Amino acid sequence: MSEALPGTNRIEAFSDGVIAIILTIMILDLKVPNDALAQGFWAGLLGPLLPKLIIYVLSFVVIAIIWVRHHHLLHAARHATRPLLWSNIHLLLWMSIIPITTALLGENPLSPIAVAVYGFVLAANAGAFMLLRWCIARDTRNDGGLMRLHVTMLQRGSFTIVLYALSVPLAFVSVYISLAIFVLMPLLFFLPDLLSGIGSPRHHKPH
Repeated sequence: MSEALPGTNRIEAFSDGVIAIILTIMILDLKVPNDALAQGFWAGLLGPLLPKLIIYVLSFVVIAIIWVRHHHLLHAARHATRPLLWSNIHLLLWMSIIPITTALLGENPLSPIAVAVYGFVLAANAGAFMLLRWCIARDTRNDGGLMRLHVTMLQRGSFTIVLYALSVPLAFVSVYISLAIFVLMPLLFFLPDLLSGIGSPRHHKPH
């Protein structure tokens, strides 16, 4: 007797719960220094906390983008196949490592090793998301329009993986180049909306 597979709605609900925990763990790493205000707002609080806060916001945006794309992607899935289940778990595994690398980079923002590790994990997340899309695309081979969309998004995903992967060796050349890549990638996600204008009528675009 074949094992019954859960629907995509359960996969999405489980994923939402895991992502919520990941974000909660990440914010808990932002600890206010002891006697922060006694030393002044900048020297005691904002100065020591600013690098961690910037990296936290960057990681939060990256996770939010993955969540948005994950939401749209699962709605394109027709069946909850075993490859889909395990590729989704594989993605959540790499997402769960983001808080660790966020804390590492927040403590060592100019360390080539910390920057390289952060870039590697982001590349792994991009690769895991691409694998999930490929598993879903396999089941839509008979839908020409949807398959073309998946192929386009897989090509864009390859570009994302390449840039994040390049940030790893580039960190040992200049950490600023790698940090610029980390900032650039989320901006590229929002760029179409910024160019089209806030509030302007446009068709819904799949992610």
